[in-house]
Amino acid sequence: MLHTQTKRALTNNLFITDIGYFPNALSHYRKRPKGCPEYILIYCIDGKGGIKVDGKYYDLVPNCFYIIEREKTHTYHSNKTHPWTIYWVHFYGASADHIFRRFTELNHGKPVSIPYQQNKIAEFEYILDIYKLGFTEQVFEYSSMLLHKLLGSFIYYSLKSNTKTESYNDALVNSITEYLNDRIFESIRIDDIEKRFNRSSSTLFTLFKNKTGYSLIHFFNLIKIQKACELMNLTDLSVKEIGYKLDFQDPLYFSRVFKKYMGSSPSVYRKNL
Repeated sequence: MLHTQTKRALTNNLFITDIGYFPNALSHYRKRPKGCPEYILIYCIDGKGGIKVDGKYYDLVPNCFYIIEREKTHTYHSNKTHPWTIYWVHFYGASADHIFRRFTELNHGKPVSIPYQQNKIAEFEYILDIYKLGFTEQVFEYSSMLLHKLLGSFIYYSLKSNTKTESYNDALVNSITEYLNDRIFESIRIDDIEKRFNRSSSTLFTLFKNKTGYSLIHFFNLIKIQKACELMNLTDLSVKEIGYKLDFQDPLYFSRVFKKYMGSSPSVYRKNL
């Protein structure tokens, strides 16, 4: 059905051919001597990897993205020591060449570092959820409209305010996010965060909420549950063991928190994998 999108009025300008999410992709490697028919945006949110296009090599690190030009010889791979976690999307259409040209003009055709923004991940996840409805004409049309916004939020990021205050706040939120991710298997107390960043809890909580759309506690629980899903997918640990590993000492509380974020209990989630 994908080949028909170039003939449809609502999708011919821009449409998705592939989209996905790879967590801790240890053995992720692709080599395409003849390139790919579509453009490929890769957004790294954790770990690191490398991309080589037409003989030029680029490192991709957390909070960094790159767009691989279509029909260009390329390889990309995850780092063996710190495997990357990435969101990626293949896209094409009548406007795709112009979009890539704007990327190279505004961002010099190199990987671009951007402050961590949960809404970018949410946009990827929303499109992935849309495809769960099936590969219908309406789904392709809707995902095409969402793709315009997704690509724009990456390519035109440089248009956002870049005052010293905004840059400092972005860096601070990135540091808080990194701090929380590094302690995903622990419990965090409010005074731990206050001491680490030398700011009052109210200041940090307000700044984090304004920048990410989440409260600190909500975000910390969210990444714990995301890690729980990953462990259920990739390990044989029991649900109780996973809860303990993420420092949920009460299995019933872990189950309630998991269901709040995922819509089902841990046992049901694992059964449906």
